[in-house]
Parts: sequence; structure tokens; C-alpha cells
Amino acid sequence: MPPKVLTIREALKHPLRRKIIAYLLENPGSSVRQLSRGLGISVGSLSGHLVILERVGLILEQRRSKRLELFVNSEVFLTIKEEFKGAGNLESSVAEV
Repeated sequence: MPPKVLTIREALKHPLRRKIIAYLLENPGSSVRQLSRGLGISVGSLSGHLVILERVGLILEQRRSKRLELFVNSEVFLTIKEEFKGAGNLESSVAEV
């Protein structure tokens, strides 16, 4: 059986992943540590969620010197924004952050 390909919709079912996206929309270029502190979760717990969001193309990493900065992939986000706007999923997460 081939490996399961995770979709954007499936990746965003987890409330913490929606919070990560919301945080990065408000704080583009945050480091993993800043994101961890901002959301109040450990770096270890955060890393697995970041891998999933990266795999589906929702977040991008950019290295500046030794610092790794995280951004929401605006091209991908804009294509799904309307779908989630109607459901209120991302907007409610933004309000919580």
C-alpha cells in the first residue's frame, strides 16, 4: 500500500496547527523558539506539527545566518483561506492567539 499523502485540510484539522498558522500570520519570520514561547508549548511538541505543515506546503523556512525563520506560504494560504473563513476555523484561532 502506498504511503498516505496528507492534505492541507487534514493538516489543519488539528487545533494546534491552526494556532501555529495564526501565530505566524501575526508574527511572520518567528523562530521556532519564539513560536514555542508564543504558543506556550515545548519545542519538541512543536517540531512534529511544523514538519506536517511544511510537508503540505503551508509554512516555509528561511535561514538567515544561524537563525531559522518561519513564514506562512501565502500562495497556498490564499487558496484555502476562503474555505476556512466560512467555517471560522482560522479566524477563531487568530482571535485566540
